[in-house]
Amino acid sequence: MKGRAALSRERMLAARRRAYHGSMRVEATEAAEKIVGRVRASGRENLVMILSNGCCDATAPYLYDDYIAEPDAQPIGAVGDVAVLAPGWLAKLYSSEDDVLTIDVEHGVLDDSFSLETELDCRFVLRAPVVPERR
Repeated sequence: MKGRAALSRERMLAARRRAYHGSMRVEATEAAEKIVGRVRASGRENLVMILSNGCCDATAPYLYDDYIAEPDAQPIGAVGDVAVLAPGWLAKLYSSEDDVLTIDVEHGVLDDSFSLETELDCRFVLRAPVVPERR
């Protein structure tokens, strides 16, 4: 299993170096990068962040350790040295060059998510740019 995890880690790191043309893109706030660093410092090594619809949430970022991504998962950015992946169907919805979403952190959120940052009493959130109203 270690070989599979190493291959997955290699794929995720390659995602960070790749250009994200024609696909959904995310950026991270400094606060999000700090939280990822704190999670990594707690001994987690094979981190990956995915955008997914959880059972109870809308589309949201989830941070997992040793997660095996779906076959159609596409790299869409990074938070620090952690690759962010999204399912193909979702990446296509936000494929414009102007569609850059931001991963941020909200503190003091009571959440029963499996995402690792909840151990630090915070939650990653996905922010979209405000689109001017069209008339």
